Amino acid sequence: MNKSLIAKVKDGALVKDFYLEYSDVELVNKFHKLTFTLDDDKRIVPFNAQLRGYIGAVDGDGCAWIVKKVAGGEVFESLLGQLAYLIDLNLQTLSAPTLLLKIGEDYYRASKVIKKATQISGYNYLEEPLRKELANDLINRWLMFDEDRNPNNYLVIHNTAQQDLIVAIDYNHTDLAAQEMKITGRDDEFGWHREEKTRFLTLLKPSNFECYTIADFRERLDVMLELTGKHLYNLALLCFAGYVEDAREEAQLISANLQKRSRYINDYFITWFTNNNKAAAAQKTDDYSGLGKTFVDFYKRKI
Repeated sequence: MNKSLIAKVKDGALVKDFYLEYSDVELVNKFHKLTFTLDDDKRIVPFNAQLRGYIGAVDGDGCAWIVKKVAGGEVFESLLGQLAYLIDLNLQTLSAPTLLLKIGEDYYRASKVIKKATQISGYNYLEEPLRKELANDLINRWLMFDEDRNPNNYLVIHNTAQQDLIVAIDYNHTDLAAQEMKITGRDDEFGWHREEKTRFLTLLKPSNFECYTIADFRERLDVMLELTGKHLYNLALLCFAGYVEDAREEAQLISANLQKRSRYINDYFITWFTNNNKAAAAQKTDDYSGLGKTFVDFYKRKI
């Protein structure tokens, strides 16, 4: 049971829709037991997903999903997407249920359709509370080496109290298997070294979030650090078992990768924001000092 997300969502229907009442093991077991039927009703599939080759499916509970057939060589990558979704849940991030499923003899990458959702591009996401949520989402995406985040990767829904809630979707560009730190932090400004792949990446442009302090990120960083190697290994094994021949070895590799990244990210955030906050405080002191000197000089002239 994800108590933190349940408290955040504050809506029984949404808790059920996002399976927040289940533990990791219970959730994966539920996914394995779900039956799916393809459905050619295009009303199920958002237009953007149709352009990317997705079709509709309905599960045994009557819930709609978008699915896309994957070749045999893409099964492992699709399982990594399912693992990324589970990691998001563990990081207390509301996310669209994502999994690999089999219908007949074919494998499909599947994502649950989120009801009454709007793309985040329809909102001013540089205002609170969306801005701070996206700032913290930088931690998730860096951990998963997901550089290609744009407004198509986030939805906004509302609970019964009409609060805005961000939902992360689409794990097709995550890279949990890379052993090197291919995304590293910058020293000259907050953020990572990367080439922006689309013009929409201003949504997660790190300079949008330099106004925050380390205290604004501390809770998410702590949750990330609490994901132990054993827990990450078990999460990966849950996804890989029965699909990957060397499941234990792959789970161990992924676990080690994520632990290395989490330590790096935490150290980078602490270092950058501590130094930045000190510099800002020093500049503020200098500004006040300058104002004070101007005030004194002015009245000296008056006297």
